[in-house]
Amino acid sequence: MAKLVNSALCFLLIIAVALAITQVNAQKRCSVVLNPEGCVLFDCKKECFQKYNGNGLCSSSGATIGQYICTCVYNCT
Repeated sequence: MAKLVNSALCFLLIIAVALAITQVNAQKRCSVVLNPEGCVLFDCKKECFQKYNGNGLCSSSGATIGQYICTCVYNCT
């Protein structure tokens, strides 16, 4: 009898966990160049957060070695 009760409780627990699991939808990420002329990390982060509630970062422009641009990465709506 105890085995039957334990098996039933285990089965109900598995069903409860399976029903509680929901599909996770990943948010889309967007990016925009805030300043193509140069990048000061503190200013870039501040502007990005204020405008888009995102994360600003300095990335290579690719055109000139050592030149960086301010890129803002944020959640798209």
